[in-house]
Amino acid sequence: MITRSQPGAAAALLATAVLAAGVLTGCGSTPAGQAAPAAQPAPAARLSLATSAQYPDGSWAVLVMGGSAAEHNDFWQVFVRPGQTGTWKLATPLGAASNGGITVAAEGGPVLAAAIRPSQDLSFSPLASSSDNGAKWAQSGLLDARLAGYPDALAAAPGGGLIALTKTGDVELRAHPEAAWTRLASEHAVVTAAGRGCQAAQLTSVAYSPSGDPLVAGTCSRAGEAGIFRLASGHWSRTGLALPAALAGQHVEILQMARAGRALAALLVAGRGTAARLLGAWSNQDGTTWTLSQPYQLGSARLLSASFASDSLGVMMSGGRAVSVSGPGAAWRSLPALPARVSSVPGGGVTLAAAPGGGLEALSARGSQLSVWALSSGGSGWSRSQVVNVSIPYGSSG
Repeated sequence: MITRSQPGAAAALLATAVLAAGVLTGCGSTPAGQAAPAAQPAPAARLSLATSAQYPDGSWAVLVMGGSAAEHNDFWQVFVRPGQTGTWKLATPLGAASNGGITVAAEGGPVLAAAIRPSQDLSFSPLASSSDNGAKWAQSGLLDARLAGYPDALAAAPGGGLIALTKTGDVELRAHPEAAWTRLASEHAVVTAAGRGCQAAQLTSVAYSPSGDPLVAGTCSRAGEAGIFRLASGHWSRTGLALPAALAGQHVEILQMARAGRALAALLVAGRGTAARLLGAWSNQDGTTWTLSQPYQLGSARLLSASFASDSLGVMMSGGRAVSVSGPGAAWRSLPALPARVSSVPGGGVTLAAAPGGGLEALSARGSQLSVWALSSGGSGWSRSQVVNVSIPYGSSG
């Protein structure tokens, strides 16, 4: 089990995490005579760190609980539902304050990896691993950098391989649990190596394809281009995610990319303002080509969080609204309005999740209580099916 760090323990861990030389260098200064990279467009949407994902041995979810972030009383929590038990259990790694957020990734079977985003004065990200669906966690080293503030800034592969996206935009790789972290690339290097089509990008997600190739995703500054990149044989290339003709020329953002059961899926937005469309995308085995869902017009809705299941994607939106889509070519389905006590929960405290038997649930956190809401079999409404009370260490991170 991870325990509270003793004095000097963090420094000792930091000393063991020596990063090897990067495969690709960062962008550096702009050479004389060359144009500076285009200014980054303001993002059309930004998901919270709240999310959930289904993996072969169960489902996990991350939400924020507690109180005021200004007073450091907000603590991110991990919940796991092993197998098809139907019961969610608290599974937060111990030993580091979770005010900055937690990112979880499934390695395979019951094995999970977690990274704690640093908050306040921390400049590194502690790692933990579990071989029993989060029942127990063991210390797993640290990333000598601040993990990026996106829900899929960490990805795992069978055997303990990890990819991480840092706050500075670097992509770091740990080949196995005993290996040192090495730099794969920077934002600028990925896009430069992949060609001019995307131009400058802001990376938002990392993942492994089902066949084991590293992928990164983000936002291209050039309209009409979708920024998902694959590393194979030492070279980055942009994958074949193409928009339908009706959305050609629109600004595209990859909001989140994650394993959905045994598949890889992505959530993207094309366009801006009330005309923006939400789309799901699913890759082939090596991540080179993608198939899209039908588009869903967002209108005035604000996106809060996304969930990934083996047979669907779900998105929670403002005002208690939620939608889901079942796969490539499918249309989005509007779900019944959630109860008022759920729709008033801040974005980081609410997410959809896969339910046993292929249904959907909504998880909402308020203060120290997690409520699980089950969608009826006919899809007509929600009912509370479980309550989990969590001991919140108020005042411990002030």
